[in-house]
Amino acid sequence: MTRRGRTKEKPPFEPGLIPAPGELLVWRDGQHFDRWQDLPCTLCGQPTPMRSHSGEPVHKACAEG
Repeated sequence: MTRRGRTKEKPPFEPGLIPAPGELLVWRDGQHFDRWQDLPCTLCGQPTPMRSHSGEPVHKACAEG
């Protein structure tokens, strides 16, 4: 919160970037988990149910490493 009681808005995500520059993904958000299928991670190729902010399959360790 800023001094005047307003909250600072986050900049919009740019599709295709894992994660957005200067940010980490909020992995607790359900949009980052596909409970129906594992797909190959776009960075390491191993299967994962995790998804980036733009829906790309990616492991947390790969995206933040």
